[in-house]
Amino acid sequence: MSLKNLFRGSEKSQHELTDNPFLNARKQWNFIMGDMVSSRQMWQFAGLFGLLIGLAGIAGMTYIGSQSKFVPYLVEVDKLGSTVSVGRADRAAPADERITRAMLASWLTHTRTVTTDVSLQRRYIQDAYGMLNPKDAATAKTNEWFNGSPEASPFKRAETVLVNVEIQSVLRQSESSWQIDWVETTRSHDGNLTKPPQNMRGLFTIYFIPPTNEEQILRNPVGLYIKDYSWSPAT
Repeated sequence: MSLKNLFRGSEKSQHELTDNPFLNARKQWNFIMGDMVSSRQMWQFAGLFGLLIGLAGIAGMTYIGSQSKFVPYLVEVDKLGSTVSVGRADRAAPADERITRAMLASWLTHTRTVTTDVSLQRRYIQDAYGMLNPKDAATAKTNEWFNGSPEASPFKRAETVLVNVEIQSVLRQSESSWQIDWVETTRSHDGNLTKPPQNMRGLFTIYFIPPTNEEQILRNPVGLYIKDYSWSPAT
């Protein structure tokens, strides 16, 4: 109810007074009570409006607070350790070929090496999964390689043999495909060969996703992921 309507209501009630004091008093009482109810409703609406604004503000602050404030940077250094370039990882170009080559060689070594050092073996496995996304074919193949059977587990294999991986070459085949050649040597715990060293070859499909939080940049700072791969003895 506006102030204008309130004044009009007051004037109207005064013009409608009768000669009956009882009726006049009743009309005045009704007018006063109606004015109080209208004022209370106005304050209720104002309070509800303020509450809605407050809730909207809290929701906005919660949304902003939930957004990542971590901005990862990549620092490239030369062979002496001097900084060559610095750039945001989420805006950086794909990694230098030397970095890609080194990371692929490292991933293959960590995936196929078998050692009696349990802590080292566990770290190798964790590093290998750091370059895999759950939905990619490479992850399913790696799960099968590590856990396809009880005998496939590198911890189980380490009870009888040790496997050493020696990278021979890492060559780019296309924009997203790389070929790795390596020699795999299997020995018993006393150091004797259990079979002749095996020449191996693998083809790997990769892609890049820039890291967006601290966990990702610690696990995979370049954002290089293996989408799929295949390997077999080299002919």
